[in-house]
Amino acid sequence: MKKTIAFILLCVVGAIFTIGCENSKLSRKEYTLATGSRSGVYYPIGETLAQILKEEFPDVTLKVIETGGSVENLQLIKDKKVDLALVQNDIAHYAVNGEAMFNGEKITNISGIATLFPEIIQFVVRKDTGINMIEDLSGHKIAVGSKESGTFYNAQQILSTAGVWNNISHQYMNAAEAMQELHTGNIDGFIFTSGLPNPSIIELGKKVEIKLLPISSELTQKLINSYSFYYPSLVGMYQYPGQSEEFQALEINAIVVSSENLNENDQYLITKHLFGKPNELGKNHPRLSKMTKASLRHQLSVKLGSGAFKAHSEIK
Repeated sequence: MKKTIAFILLCVVGAIFTIGCENSKLSRKEYTLATGSRSGVYYPIGETLAQILKEEFPDVTLKVIETGGSVENLQLIKDKKVDLALVQNDIAHYAVNGEAMFNGEKITNISGIATLFPEIIQFVVRKDTGINMIEDLSGHKIAVGSKESGTFYNAQQILSTAGVWNNISHQYMNAAEAMQELHTGNIDGFIFTSGLPNPSIIELGKKVEIKLLPISSELTQKLINSYSFYYPSLVGMYQYPGQSEEFQALEINAIVVSSENLNENDQYLITKHLFGKPNELGKNHPRLSKMTKASLRHQLSVKLGSGAFKAHSEIK
């Protein structure tokens, strides 16, 4: 009898140990992360996250995919073509509610993972245009992002609230095209929602004198009252060539979301090992230097998945 009991206990302990080992391993060798263009901030952040995961799971690859940005990334999530994606918080809000560019079609197979960092909505103009504030954009050629992009909706909301949307010549193009067109003088300015500083805008500022427009306190308050995902931000000096003063801007969060492709345990492990030590992420990339336990869930517009929720509850 004693031998039988001992054998049963040994089996139970062995089963528990086996389950524990299985739960500490990812179920696949490759996962995919949709980011943005190589000239932006999302793609290098994606490479950073892939490296962090590789350090914990050497035999696992997080494949970083270059895309057109938030809207495309969410469509890829909907179509179950990627496992994870970096997106603007406002665009994720539109996706889960079927608003704006999603036109009544809600994306339901999506879970929140974490809030990453604030992005700044940047109004860049040629210095020789004489444009000094957003209200001065009337009558000028302004690139407002590709149609149905995150930048486009930010531009439309801000410029409509400022009363100048209908008074500018809208130029629909992506950020890379806008920078080239501004350099050659074919447009007077452009809007771009991006992490700060954006390396492509730094390079642009070395070729042509540029100015970043501030947003007034009055306009900021109107926008915050109308749109819950905007926050005021004070941009420090010398982010870009020739920028010698601080200026007021608007920010919006960049977040990580996942599709149903990830099972609960994979979602838990990926969240835990990417964001389990938020205060140390800055050593991997400067854009992640201000992350804290509290910031990881700050104004996240998509409900945390069960695996991500478990991981967040363990973060100290």
